[in-house]
Amino acid sequence: MPELPEVETYRRYIESTSMHRPIVRAEARHPLIVRPFQARTVSTAVEGSAFVRSYRHGKNLFLELSRGRWLTWHFGMSGEPVFFERMSDEPPYDRFLFTFENGHLAFSDPRMLGRIGVTASPEEYVRKKKLGPDVLTLTKADFMRILERSRGATKKVLMDQHKMAGVGNLYSDEALFQSGIDPRAPVQCLGGGDMDRLYHNVRKVLRRSIERRGDLSQLPRTYLLRHRSRGERCPKCGGDLLAVPLGGRTSYFCPHCQREGGT
Repeated sequence: MPELPEVETYRRYIESTSMHRPIVRAEARHPLIVRPFQARTVSTAVEGSAFVRSYRHGKNLFLELSRGRWLTWHFGMSGEPVFFERMSDEPPYDRFLFTFENGHLAFSDPRMLGRIGVTASPEEYVRKKKLGPDVLTLTKADFMRILERSRGATKKVLMDQHKMAGVGNLYSDEALFQSGIDPRAPVQCLGGGDMDRLYHNVRKVLRRSIERRGDLSQLPRTYLLRHRSRGERCPKCGGDLLAVPLGGRTSYFCPHCQREGGT
């Protein structure tokens, strides 16, 4: 699922290909991509306008429209934007299509779990969805305060978009691995040293992935994400990685290098 680095990569891609182009037509190719009965609302808000500014909050992308309001874009499990000039180059699984005077921007989404809509402002959207602050905007004090006020497995806290927005299944595993913390460790049992390392590693991991444009294969070989599959071994100690269900997701970790905290 696209997490903060991937969405930031998409934001920059759209910035470089699709800004300030008059939008001739906005067409929902599949009704699941917009909320029921909102396809016409989205098209009306977008057609005749242009994208003039982009903004990302967590895993959500916002595009300001020149005639007012903002387009909201959530990429779901498999979505991505694709710019192309000729219809013969239209990507497969095109679920929403923006047609410019010269070129097109498609939302390619094989699993159809992404969503496009409109809002008065990003702030209104964040408030209605009750999203936490974007994780990269958090100070260390704010980050530690969130952890101190939470309960349950540390990984579940990191992934809770109502507490902090942007970290999902993959990058929470990596940040915990880099910090030497078991994903199942109760967050209330973490010591100050654990929380300090986790804060810095969350930021380091996300920023490094942004630098690599969300391409996991370009991350260092010392990263868990380069080995995150069954049968792989820990890039630090060479031991077997474990895969366990946690919060409805599969978590990978090294039982030798990652412990339950308390420093």
